[in-house]
Amino acid sequence: MKSTKVAIMLGLFLCAAPVLSDKTAGQIIDDSTIQAEIKAKLVTNDFFGGLNINIETRKGVVQLGGFIDDAATSTKAVSVAESVEGVVDVDNQLHVKEGKASLGQMVDDRVISTTVKGKLAGADLGTGYKVNVDTYNGVVLLTGFVDTAEAKSKAGDLAESTDNVKKVINGIHVLE
Repeated sequence: MKSTKVAIMLGLFLCAAPVLSDKTAGQIIDDSTIQAEIKAKLVTNDFFGGLNINIETRKGVVQLGGFIDDAATSTKAVSVAESVEGVVDVDNQLHVKEGKASLGQMVDDRVISTTVKGKLAGADLGTGYKVNVDTYNGVVLLTGFVDTAEAKSKAGDLAESTDNVKKVINGIHVLE
């Protein structure tokens, strides 16, 4: 039983290794702490919309991403993120939802997101990348971190080539 747990932990570490390859152990801990504190503040600070916000952190740079109901939510989320110790910068990739999505469109949006995620998983975007895919009313929002402008462009091209995509917002942050 103990060897099974060790094997599982090793497997999880190896799967995460490409995402962590550009960071020191201290940066991983610091970024994880920052990310957890922001998420906790968003959820417990009368801000239940925080559950739908993607939070990625690299070397103290926090990216907030996702579709939200109103601009006030974006302003509040950025303020919460900026209040956390260790945050160097906040990249706000929160976008207000346009229109109301029908039930059929919500199903289509899930298919689009799943398809784009599959394309990204099969693409060579380099080491250390983490890309989130959100879709609302056929609009795909890409957020997260990559190492090069070429990887960002490639991710955008893959999303744009997906059936039923009306528009792509490429909010991926290129690490410097």
